[in-house]
Amino acid sequence: MDSLLVWTTCAQNGLRLSDEQLRQLDVYAVRLLEWNKKINLVSRRDEENFWTRHILHCISLMFKVEFDEGVKILDLGTGGGLPGVVLKIARPDLLFTLLDSTRKKIDVVRDLLGSLGLAGIDAVWGRAEDLGKQREHAGQHDIVVARGVAALKDLALWSYPLLKRSARGVDTRKADAPGSAKKRVHGPTLIAFKGGNLDDEIKELRKHPNVGPISTIELTLNGSTQLDDRDKKVVIVEFARSIRQKAE
Repeated sequence: MDSLLVWTTCAQNGLRLSDEQLRQLDVYAVRLLEWNKKINLVSRRDEENFWTRHILHCISLMFKVEFDEGVKILDLGTGGGLPGVVLKIARPDLLFTLLDSTRKKIDVVRDLLGSLGLAGIDAVWGRAEDLGKQREHAGQHDIVVARGVAALKDLALWSYPLLKRSARGVDTRKADAPGSAKKRVHGPTLIAFKGGNLDDEIKELRKHPNVGPISTIELTLNGSTQLDDRDKKVVIVEFARSIRQKAE
């Protein structure tokens, strides 16, 4: 799969990408795979199918979830910029902070951002547990996204201190595509890309003192079976907007 097929799949699912957005995705893919020869950013066995297993997988979130303009999103454990860079290209109006605890990966992401010339996105080296105690980041983000990082209970623990408390939660609306629906996500919310049976993870997640409704959405695509055999989904975790977090 290349950029043209990604464009076609996006169009079939109600997302129109411009020529400039496709160019940016292509630059990102080429540069990231160049870096992958020097530092492990994605699995080597995924390189051949990078557009499907990584770019399309990340961008498919936009087929299922609607964000308000200008929301602040923190990509926890971004690695080589996935999903944050891809989502930023697809929605330039969103504001992103890309976080990873590995300094070399953040150095790569900063190089990639320089190649793309994107505004309203930055990369931060550190641990989520530490950022949640810093004034610059504590309670400053509407949404946390994470892809293949950790168990849901850990993601909730790390995300909650980073999220604003005054956001409006999640609601559902009809999407433009007949017979489909999107969730409009405002925050404070965690969105986790996951796979497989999540029953045990969700059971543990419910023990978090501030977790509210939990939704699971299958990442199936109109006009494509690209993700079907990989059992891909996202878990949307709403947090209570009143602050009463138990001491750990």
